[in-house]
Amino acid sequence: MRRKKVMKGDAMDSSLLRIRMQKWVILVALIATALAIGALVTPRMFPRQEISQQSLPGSPLVVGKPAPDFTLPTLDGAEVSLSQFRGQAVLINFWASWCFSCREEMPEMVRMYESHKAEGLMILGVNLTFQDALPDVQAFASEFNITFPVLLDEDGTVTERTYQIPGIPTNIFVNRDGTIERVQVGLIKGEQLDQYVAEILE
Repeated sequence: MRRKKVMKGDAMDSSLLRIRMQKWVILVALIATALAIGALVTPRMFPRQEISQQSLPGSPLVVGKPAPDFTLPTLDGAEVSLSQFRGQAVLINFWASWCFSCREEMPEMVRMYESHKAEGLMILGVNLTFQDALPDVQAFASEFNITFPVLLDEDGTVTERTYQIPGIPTNIFVNRDGTIERVQVGLIKGEQLDQYVAEILE
């Protein structure tokens, strides 16, 4: 009689173990599926890297070449073209409100513009509006008190076709003669920003 009870207990333990294993397998499968979906739908964000002339063959982002001209509407309802700032140092900042790195570097952008606009620095903040929401863009601009022009790339033409931006944030430093001096993909720190802006202000 005692032997039968032990065998019954062993069978129950094995059954519970199988159930627990099945739950773990299902949980791991769900996590893997969620990660796979996240990888597909997450907007493109890349680690920090500096693009050299050899890094992106065929790309319009070539150091020493003219920055492609573009015209975009602003958050204030006007229109701005890159070419109208010829003779000024221009920093083109591609960003979105959902981008954590964009959020982190934006105070430095505002600081830089306020410190050097009298010397001829212009910052054009190109928002990826085709991947963003206008109320979020407005809230972002208000939160950081952005004083330079916020441009709305509503159909992605400038971001994906004209400039073929590989990820955000991307910062393009343009000399006074309209040529690209540097391209920075990913978060840029204050010291780097100071150095690169000083170069295009020369």
